[in-house]
Amino acid sequence: MKFEIDMSGCDIFESRCAHGSVIGISNYGGLIRGFQLNKELVVSLKVNWQKGKYFCKCSKRGLGFFKAMVYSAIICGLFESIKDLTNVDIEICRDFRWHENNIEQRLKKLLRKKLGIQVNSINTHTLLNGCDVDNYVYLMFKDKYNLLSTYVNLSLADIEKFLL
Repeated sequence: MKFEIDMSGCDIFESRCAHGSVIGISNYGGLIRGFQLNKELVVSLKVNWQKGKYFCKCSKRGLGFFKAMVYSAIICGLFESIKDLTNVDIEICRDFRWHENNIEQRLKKLLRKKLGIQVNSINTHTLLNGCDVDNYVYLMFKDKYNLLSTYVNLSLADIEKFLL
């Protein structure tokens, strides 16, 4: 099954990022899943990273890899919410810039090892403007009351199981 992935919002670890960000996936057939990453969850993840809870060491240089780990963990959580997936082809929007290679490698490993999903291909493109996932993640980012039915509830523990 073919999926596209997009993000709306700002860099999750920027101090000026007050509204968080949304990560979403779509299968080109109307299936949309998204997660709204809020500031409280980001703070918890960052504190646990600084305490050495995750295998990525806390450093300025390690921050980029840690972001890729968090994005990949959330994407895996979104895929986990879809039943009966055995293999996928993935297209990732360039909104995850500077982390594409790390995200691709992490997704291949995590989807196979943790969820039993074979990744046939991962492509990073600048396309996605106006497609389902692009439109929905933007709507989810603007939705301050969580009124859309496409959300997946991921707790800190749900995300951390892909970070450990």
